[in-house]
Amino acid sequence: MLDYYALVPVLLPILGGIILYLLLGFSERIQRSFIVCFMALLFVMNLLYLIALQSGRIDPAAVGPIVLDAPGIFISTLVAFLGTMVLVYSFLYRKNNHFDSTFFILYFVLAGMMCGMACTYNVLVMLVLLEAATVTSAVLILFGRTKRAIRATYIYLAISIFEVILVIYGAFILFSSTGTLDLRFMDISLLSSDDITLLALLFLFGFGTKAGLLPLGSIWLPPAHADAPAAISATMSGILIKASVVAMVKVMYPFFLISNGEMLMFIVTFFGTLNMVLGGVMALFSYHIKRLLAWSSISQIGYIIVGFGLATPVAIYGSLFHILNHMLFKGSLFLISGVLLYQVHTLQIKKMGGLGKAMPLTAISFLIASLAMSGVPFLNGFISKELIYDGSIDAGFPVVFSLLGLHFTIISIFGWITSVVIFVTLMRAFYLIFLGTPRESERELNDPPLYMIIPIVTMVGLCIIIGLFPDLVSGTLQYITQVLFEMRG
Repeated sequence: MLDYYALVPVLLPILGGIILYLLLGFSERIQRSFIVCFMALLFVMNLLYLIALQSGRIDPAAVGPIVLDAPGIFISTLVAFLGTMVLVYSFLYRKNNHFDSTFFILYFVLAGMMCGMACTYNVLVMLVLLEAATVTSAVLILFGRTKRAIRATYIYLAISIFEVILVIYGAFILFSSTGTLDLRFMDISLLSSDDITLLALLFLFGFGTKAGLLPLGSIWLPPAHADAPAAISATMSGILIKASVVAMVKVMYPFFLISNGEMLMFIVTFFGTLNMVLGGVMALFSYHIKRLLAWSSISQIGYIIVGFGLATPVAIYGSLFHILNHMLFKGSLFLISGVLLYQVHTLQIKKMGGLGKAMPLTAISFLIASLAMSGVPFLNGFISKELIYDGSIDAGFPVVFSLLGLHFTIISIFGWITSVVIFVTLMRAFYLIFLGTPRESERELNDPPLYMIIPIVTMVGLCIIIGLFPDLVSGTLQYITQVLFEMRG
């Protein structure tokens, strides 16, 4: 009977959307209370399940193609946490009639689809759920209510065609050779060496494209994240692309390092490093705050892909840690961008200035989240990046030089250079927005209402807490690391 709990992260959010639809005739207060309580309940349930799974009290649950194991429940827990933060943040938009109930109903559906694709090993089911999440998030992008949002949606959906072609091609090869699309039941000895390599690459670029992997990730991600409402930008960057990464790893790892292992490791780490560097450079030349954050998401996803490509326990641990960290600091930064748009009606950095005195909580939150993403010590981003760098040594990359007790491989050199670029980019943005010459003289500004600031401060506070006390999450992340490490071929 416990196995049916595997369906909870997938079906419960969808059920929440249905119940919310039935509550449309009730008062606004009842609807708001239901939205927050339901998503928060889902977060608590997922977290307790993850803790029980880690402690060995229960075994992974499975119903048909849905498997609620450590990686799947990890993503489901993050989906529910960020969903709670984003839905609370979005209440002000609803109050001002920017979002109607359709937004919140679709968000529940999106949460279910994201959980589902992280909780399966069936390639076709994973693809269907990924595309369902794509279509749902595409509709939510349209709540940006601009021509740019419509164009971004077209690009987002068009690029999905390419990823579908790659994954379907891989599914045909897999099924014709092994008779199954579920990797749990696959007999890999039935595949030739060339097919194993080809499948790893098809699934890497098929699912990786939705994770922001270059080259196609650079086409859809910046406009989609820049032109969507801030709440959806935070969701897409904070968890949707991470769910896609975990899905990519779950279908790629069974073929990884079996045939042409060194070549595959080189390809994955090369494209991950390319993401890191190119994303950082493009962010440096961006003066639209959300486009800057979108390019930095491409950069940060590069760290995660590099860690999974190195495929050592320490590197995988670092990637999982960075998934958690990135959700916190990037989610808060995108929500802050929505605050700026709400208060000063622009996202152009050069058209803002001197907001720090009027919006101190927003300014401090922006600064801390920016430092965390830049990998500054004593904040969470520093820990996960250093773990990935240490993983490159374990993977056999030679140490080029050592400094202040840190050992630098070619991976960590590019990583540190990118971190410096991101630091310069974000500090420039912080200065121009919050410390520069005041440009808003028409009315007094202040920090946003509690609906908007509480989720931001909560996530920024967790950046500090996890940075100072990483053991709070390290045990759970190491457990998930072991599960993923054992998937490798």
